Formats: sequence, C-alpha cells, structure tokens
Amino acid sequence: MPMRVGFIQFRKQMLERELTGIKELLPSLGLEKVILTGDMATGKYQPDSRIELIVVQKTQAAFGRRADFFFYHLDSAVAVDSQVYTPEEFECLKDTLPALRQACEKGMVIFSA
Repeated sequence: MPMRVGFIQFRKQMLERELTGIKELLPSLGLEKVILTGDMATGKYQPDSRIELIVVQKTQAAFGRRADFFFYHLDSAVAVDSQVYTPEEFECLKDTLPALRQACEKGMVIFSA
C-alpha cells in the first residue's frame, strides 16, 4: 500500500501530542528519571516511530514485568516502549551496557525527581 504524503509529519504530531500527556503523568508515578530515546530523541521520524523510554524507578518487580506498570498507567494511543531499571541497575549499567549508554548519550531527560 503506498504511503500518503505527509504521513511522517502526521505521525510526528501524534507522537508529540501523546508525549505531552505522558509527561503530565510522570510526576505522579513515583519515578526517579525518564529518558526519551529513539526516533523522537533524534528527530528522525518514520511511519512506525514510537515513544521509547528508559525509566529509573525503585521496584521489586522482575525486569521482564516492569514495563507492565507503564502499559497500564500511560494509556497511550501510540506504541510506548519502556525499559525500566532500578536506580542501582541504572548506575551500574549506564556505562557498560551499549544500548543503555547510547540512550543516555543521545536521549533527552524528560523527567527527573
């Protein structure tokens, strides 16, 4: 199926609108830090761009279950991918885990407690 002219601009506006709503919720969720990564951080939008977040939160949940909290609370009309780290994990891994290091270098902090 051919893509409509202007779809990427439409997608960008949609993502930015959803991110604004998410930012308003962040202070009430008990987080320490949230970093926006991916296409939104670089400004290189694609038709399948999504909101990608690195979240630092005190939690006892298993790593694979931590994003469930955000899926439930954010109620977004677009895809939101979140990777959640405890403060200790984040400090330990931010310089050694390549994907996390890149996210910290190229991402934008959108919330910090």
